[in-house]
Amino acid sequence: MTNQIDTSTADNPETGVHPDVVDWSVLDSLKVLQKPGRPDMCRTLMKAYLDSIPPLMERTREAVSASDSDALRNTAHSMKSSSLAIGAVIFGKTCAELELLGKTNTLEEAPELLRRAENELAATCAALNKALASEGTVPSP
Repeated sequence: MTNQIDTSTADNPETGVHPDVVDWSVLDSLKVLQKPGRPDMCRTLMKAYLDSIPPLMERTREAVSASDSDALRNTAHSMKSSSLAIGAVIFGKTCAELELLGKTNTLEEAPELLRRAENELAATCAALNKALASEGTVPSP
C-alpha cells in the first residue's frame, strides 16, 4: 500500500540532507505576500512550522502506538497540510499515506510508515534550520 522512497542515496554527502526535502519554490512563491518593513514572512513560517510540528508528530506516535485510527487520521492530516504549505513535499506525502491508513482503519503498516515519516521529518527540520541559520532568506529554488 505504501510507496517506498529509496533513501539509500538520498542524503547529500555535503549537507547530510536530502537535496529535495524542501521544495523551496513553494516558500519563494509566498514572497509576493511579503509586506515592506515587516518581518520576513518565509522565515516566520519556517519557525512556526518547526515549533508546531514536533507536538503533532508526538501525537501521531501515540496514535500509532494505541492503534487509534481517528487520532492518526487527524494528526497526519494536520502535518500533511502544514508540510505541503511550506514545501516539505516528501514528508507531506508520507503524512498523506498515514492519513489514509487512519481513514481506512488499516494500521498494520503504520509503525513502518511512522519510522519513515520520522526520518523524513528530521531531514525536513534540518533543511529548514539550515535555511534559518543563513543570513539571507530561503534558498533559491
